[in-house]
Amino acid sequence: MHTLDSYDQVPYESLAIPETHPDYLATLARLLGIPAAHPEGCRVLELGAAAGGNLIPMAFHLPASDFVGVELSAEQAQRGQAMIAQLGLANAHLLHQNILDIDASQEPFDYIVVHGVYSWVPEMVKEHILHVCGRLLSEHGIAYVSYNVLPGWRLRGMLRDMLLHHAQGAATPGERLERAHELLDLLAQGLAGDARPGADVLRREAEYLRTARASYLYHEYLEETNAPELFGDFMTRARRHGLQYLADAQLHSMFASTLGGAAESVLSRFDDQVEQEQYMDFLRLRPFRQTLLIRADAPPELDVDLERLHDMALYADLHAERSVRLDRPRAQTWTTAGGGSFEIEHPLTKAVLEQLAVAYPNAMPLRSLLEQAAERVHRAGGRQHAQETASCLGELFNLYASQAIGLTLRDRQWPNAITQRPRASALARAQAACGEGHVATVRHGSLGLDPLSARLLSLLDGNRDREAVIDALLQAIAAEPELAATVGETNDPQRLRQTIATNVERLLDLFARGGLLD
Repeated sequence: MHTLDSYDQVPYESLAIPETHPDYLATLARLLGIPAAHPEGCRVLELGAAAGGNLIPMAFHLPASDFVGVELSAEQAQRGQAMIAQLGLANAHLLHQNILDIDASQEPFDYIVVHGVYSWVPEMVKEHILHVCGRLLSEHGIAYVSYNVLPGWRLRGMLRDMLLHHAQGAATPGERLERAHELLDLLAQGLAGDARPGADVLRREAEYLRTARASYLYHEYLEETNAPELFGDFMTRARRHGLQYLADAQLHSMFASTLGGAAESVLSRFDDQVEQEQYMDFLRLRPFRQTLLIRADAPPELDVDLERLHDMALYADLHAERSVRLDRPRAQTWTTAGGGSFEIEHPLTKAVLEQLAVAYPNAMPLRSLLEQAAERVHRAGGRQHAQETASCLGELFNLYASQAIGLTLRDRQWPNAITQRPRASALARAQAACGEGHVATVRHGSLGLDPLSARLLSLLDGNRDREAVIDALLQAIAAEPELAATVGETNDPQRLRQTIATNVERLLDLFARGGLLD
């Protein structure tokens, strides 16, 4: 089946990608000495924008910036255009266009985003993508390009070969997916208990794909084109188009120290950054990259200056597992909303994170954070540690590089308290109503929605108090079996009402922390 037909029949799930947001890219670039455009007042181009799930939330929250998306699938482009019209976004344009037809002589863009496209298109399109980046990036512009890389992707490629073989003869995407799931079930059964290293890797990947989104399984493993390449080969192409390497969007992956002392010693022999990154890929068996490119005439400063953090604000959704000790350095575990964990030692850092947890999703300037943190540490009996800002900055940077905390150039604040008549943003209500099962948070993450949470979001128009919201949900549950299935069976009306009320409170807290409420 032709790739275009498959994207119409199995639309690529259109989600917010945090690493592509202009604020994320601008702060990282500025830490590396590139004066990237401020996110409020920039131009953004996204190639392969799907239905605008990444582009539209950016445009909604950055009304002073301009956003242009290009999408080959007519069905997805039309859905995105309808959402843009519904929200009345004059700063967003989603074009039904072939990437090869992009005019590379138009006005430059400060940010160019190419996510989930490069590895899945023919060679001539790959070259044109980099040509567009080289021609249309502004003086201090940043291009984000994600792609599958060798040799790490060969482990997944092995499973792709199996799936393609098993799907031979299937006439439609639906049949190919059915055949794929059939093989995944067979592999899970046949490899159960097999202790060979290769079998263990294959079994874990098969288990993951059995429950993965249909769009991911199809377009990653069953499409006619998926051509990973070495990072070094990608950079050779990029240089031909007047581009150079800035960083990886996953900043922590650039530090050889994360591989251990032995690997760090081996990698120290490479002076060239691109060459060192290539050999790190070998040692990591890395399968995927999110590369940031800049113009060849815009040299970055490869050493991060932590003093630049003072010009930014921080945000974080981290929580300590136990009561925080601020009197002396002591390692304590902090967890993210997504389940990740980090060890934090310095009292100043802990005091900063406690303030950020209360303020989230809002950010606080680092200067005021450090001042307030120093006062708290001093009062807690850690006077000798209250001014050790260098240690604190080091820990904060490590947390930022690992994406446990975020940096921002924006001073926008969102309500994180829940009013008597809660109202979700127009974007949140529109995304909830479209039935795709996710909504973009104000920090450009993606929050999954089940039918109950999606219906709740669509009801939060500011005209209903909690009791009215609960009444509306109960009426919907009585009329819609799919919705009723999300709360379980109960014949006790009072118990059902209490269950819904408890879920409403839990979800309202979740929506507030996502910045979804006006």
